[in-house]
Amino acid sequence: MRQRCVWAVANLMVMVWVMGWVSVVSSQTPPVRDAQGWTAADRITFYTTSQGSQLLPYAWYLALEQPKSTAPFNADHLARHGYLEYQDRRNNADNLPLGFVKDTGSEGEWLGLTCSACHTNEVRISGQTLRIDGGPSDADNFGFLSDLDRALAETASSQNGDKFKRFATRVAAAPGAPAAQANDAKLYKALKSFSDSFTKFVNSSRTDVPWGRGRLDAFGMIFNRVTGIDLDNWKNTAPPNAPVSVPFLWDTHWHDVVEWNGSAPNTLAVERLGRNVGEVLGVFASTEIKETVLPPLFFKSSAKRVNLLELEHTLAKLRSPIWPAALAPIDAGLAKQGAALYSSYCVSCHAITPRNRSLGRMKVTMISMADVGTDPTMATNAKNRKAKSGVIEGVRVPALSREPIPAELPSVELTFRIAIGAILAPPDWRAVPGEILDDERRLLSALKVDQDTNEAGAGRDGGRRNLIADLRESADQLVQQQKDKTNDLKYKARPLDGIWATAPYLHNGSVANLDDLLKPAKERLPKFFVGTRELDPTKVGFVTTRTAGASEFDTSKPGNRNTGHDQYGPKDGTKARPFSESERKALVEYLKTL
Repeated sequence: MRQRCVWAVANLMVMVWVMGWVSVVSSQTPPVRDAQGWTAADRITFYTTSQGSQLLPYAWYLALEQPKSTAPFNADHLARHGYLEYQDRRNNADNLPLGFVKDTGSEGEWLGLTCSACHTNEVRISGQTLRIDGGPSDADNFGFLSDLDRALAETASSQNGDKFKRFATRVAAAPGAPAAQANDAKLYKALKSFSDSFTKFVNSSRTDVPWGRGRLDAFGMIFNRVTGIDLDNWKNTAPPNAPVSVPFLWDTHWHDVVEWNGSAPNTLAVERLGRNVGEVLGVFASTEIKETVLPPLFFKSSAKRVNLLELEHTLAKLRSPIWPAALAPIDAGLAKQGAALYSSYCVSCHAITPRNRSLGRMKVTMISMADVGTDPTMATNAKNRKAKSGVIEGVRVPALSREPIPAELPSVELTFRIAIGAILAPPDWRAVPGEILDDERRLLSALKVDQDTNEAGAGRDGGRRNLIADLRESADQLVQQQKDKTNDLKYKARPLDGIWATAPYLHNGSVANLDDLLKPAKERLPKFFVGTRELDPTKVGFVTTRTAGASEFDTSKPGNRNTGHDQYGPKDGTKARPFSESERKALVEYLKTL
């Protein structure tokens, strides 16, 4: 009898442990998804395809503890910083946050980020959670980097400290750990060096006004990584003080320009590839830039060009989410009134993307900063920031450039030329010959798919000689286009399909909801909290009350102005004016239908 009791207690303990483990592994009910034009395979591609991002060694990340704690750094899949859980354990065995992946390359296994880390969100409405693929993330990106910096620094504070000893034990036990990682002295030296460099990077990126939830200064961070770290010239770094809302991705593949200031041409395959390589250089791709006697025609980088093209091709199919009318019905009569107002006042800038037609090439409207009246910091930073070219002064990238790189030039141009050099790099010559040929074949194939999808692209006959020639010729033209568009000081007025799922509004996220956006600027909320994900179906924006983890947005701070976009002129050319309360209600109702 006693033996049976012991076994019963033991079985109960096992059941409790298993149930506890299950609750940790699957901490929430899976969100409801609108297909948005994607198959399940497309979604897996978007969530799990590595770009070549190398944030830190993979085994190190899993072995790290949170600052001032023994809890694993990844214990909550970074939910404390607003990242989402990816519950598919077949494709995410280590419970990484959505958009974080194991990135395997010639330098080993790394923790890397994918597009989905910043471009996926969830919205809660009427008790239901909806997954929004391609939507702007609600994460606190700099909060995560600061937290990681503290965790690394505390672990590397002493080779004899308990935190390092626990870290070393876990790293040594990691599958496939290199022999050097099993040696505590070598591991500590490597960790200490990495931690010191990471701290230097994080400190160089601190700003007087925190980004908070749902925003980041991608341009500023890319400039710091590429022109500061990759060029090994820290004088090129500057505080990234122009955070913007993360753009939503549906339709973007088809726009003629991308970025809030329209600075990136987006018609040809090489243009999209240049933009995506630049993005991954900013999220921790490694790039090797060396001084050389001969002009370097390329820069070796961990950026995975084929994967980036495949991701771009997947995004070409993504559609905007449909308003959940079953949870919050739309007033059809009011929406009809709003449609008439939109036709008179809005459609000349914000084109409509019909849902009953396939997506195709779109020319988006660019509006001068002076006319729209919104915060100028992002556009002016992109235009005015300069960088020293250092070891690549005097070289031509791409090779057919009319002029060599000068000693100093705009940071955006220098970054773009380095991205072009990464595009033109040959396959990794350390790979076996068969893999080299396969890498080149896949690049050609991916470019051809992109070309066939978009009526234009590089490599007219798919041959390597024409591909490289077209890349170089297009890249030289692309640099000039990018310079011209950056100098225009304009902001993009894109189609508004799915706008209901992308609060807060304006390019810098300074307006809490659509109702406020249609008011005169002086009547908008001067302060509000970001981070709730709870949708207000009437005003159409996230609930702005203080909650755990939310960050306060103060529109009086530099870069946070909520001015502009508050005078509306009809097609007949009469004087622009603000909307009345009844017009606002009708327009908001109509915007739900887009």
